[in-house]
Amino acid sequence: MKIIEGEAFQKEFKKLQKKYKTLPADFDVLKVVLEDQPTGNSSKHWVILKQEGGKFIFKTRMMCRCLKGSSLRVIYYYDGKTIELVYLEIYFKGNKATEDSKRIENFWHTKIATDQ
Repeated sequence: MKIIEGEAFQKEFKKLQKKYKTLPADFDVLKVVLEDQPTGNSSKHWVILKQEGGKFIFKTRMMCRCLKGSSLRVIYYYDGKTIELVYLEIYFKGNKATEDSKRIENFWHTKIATDQ
């Protein structure tokens, strides 16, 4: 599986990592889960934000041990054909109410236009 971390995602991750020291290890756990089940497990922890054919943008909850019961949100793109996973955004629900829909729309339109 090809995994790409977007530039904005990397910046957000680095910023959150300073505050939540267990984030790298917790993110590794999520990576293993996504490699096994990239479309989720049909639970409330996975939400499809966009879908066209076999291409998806998902939002999932990610456990972070530093948050003790709260979770982070990770937005990612999954293309079932090429088995490509692109992390778009990570944020703490307590600091930000919802995902960056502008970033998601820009990525979606760019990705779909490039693939056609």
